[in-house]
Amino acid sequence: MKSRRSTEDTVTAGWTRTKMPVTPEMLVVDIGSGAHPNPRADVLVDRDLTDNRHRAGHSLVVDGRPLVCADVNALPFRDGSVDFAIVSHLAEHVENPAGMCQEVSRAAVAGYIETPSPLCDKLLHEDYHIWRVDNRHGVLEFEAKNEDSRVWPAFTDRFYKIYNSARPQSERPTFNLPGGSVGRVLRFVITGVGFVMNKTGLMHTKIMFSPNRPLRWEVSDRTA
Repeated sequence: MKSRRSTEDTVTAGWTRTKMPVTPEMLVVDIGSGAHPNPRADVLVDRDLTDNRHRAGHSLVVDGRPLVCADVNALPFRDGSVDFAIVSHLAEHVENPAGMCQEVSRAAVAGYIETPSPLCDKLLHEDYHIWRVDNRHGVLEFEAKNEDSRVWPAFTDRFYKIYNSARPQSERPTFNLPGGSVGRVLRFVITGVGFVMNKTGLMHTKIMFSPNRPLRWEVSDRTA
């Protein structure tokens, strides 16, 4: 198997392309690798091999790296055997986020978790997300989603069509951008707005943990 290890001291992860302190000798595991496995990961982990609903309809990518079929709440790794875990856009899907956090922090010495922000989840209205996740003062806060009003989905559907119109293979229908120079300008503007929203933290929640900064979390089920 060809090595995927970088010669650099940092790699990027998630839709935010956040830089992480990962060195070439570290064992990196991508948990919930799905349709977009991290290029640096040495081992991929995913629970569903054929069910693509939580991957926005996209198929699981199998590219020759070791692929472990496992649930994030029961990872088949010894305590601290993973140097760095990447958990990108998985936590909002799991039924037991506290169990996920406990298991990831047990198996991995350090890691990075990224989810849609609460604002992003409301604007894009992904109905298969169970939780809205926020980072408040270094604590991942999971809040169970309540059913939105009937008016809200009509607005979010239009936002989704605009926000994803410059992206190929979106899950739901988007607006078709015109061809020619007008289309190129619109695609540039929409892509730029999306980039700024990602980088400013409006669209994503992210947290990094390490031995000096343990992972902390709280779960609130408002629907109970």
